Amino acid sequence: MQNESIKLRYIKENDIADYVTWTTTETEWCDWDAPWEEDEDDFLEMQQKLLAKKQGFYSKLEIETRHGRHIGWVSCYDTDVNDATVTAVGLNIPAVGDRGQGYGAQALSLYMAHLFEKEATLYTQTWSGNLPMVKLAEKMGFTEVRRIIDHREVRGQKYDALTFAITKEAFFEKWTGKRDAYE
Repeated sequence: MQNESIKLRYIKENDIADYVTWTTTETEWCDWDAPWEEDEDDFLEMQQKLLAKKQGFYSKLEIETRHGRHIGWVSCYDTDVNDATVTAVGLNIPAVGDRGQGYGAQALSLYMAHLFEKEATLYTQTWSGNLPMVKLAEKMGFTEVRRIIDHREVRGQKYDALTFAITKEAFFEKWTGKRDAYE
């Protein structure tokens, strides 16, 4: 799955070197992506397992530029919202220099278009201190549907837990001007 700037693909062996770099030396992204829960060894082990399993498209895909450079990943996971299990999407572009170029919105829109083949609504979750992700969610057309005040503590400061949602119809109307991919 690709467009003129990026390609989404399964994990490859040489991606593991990028993950080592992103978890040992270029770790600024960890300040934004759930800084209260990531463990470096567990994270690297999960990437190795994904490589061995060649997991399906719905769990995680790597983001590669049109020049073949691996810059991050998109993923989805089950989460609970209002006592229901729903599908949430996530995105990581670890290198600061790769952000702000539209790669995130492009990758997420490609991924979401595929997920909407089976989902009626998609969610994303973050925390109020992660302003880049909040802005991306809004740019993508997500609407805030839940806020838990002071739910997360990061570097000694309290932040709200945020949940956003977007319907299939709203997504396709925003990104294609149509209410469905097949219209």
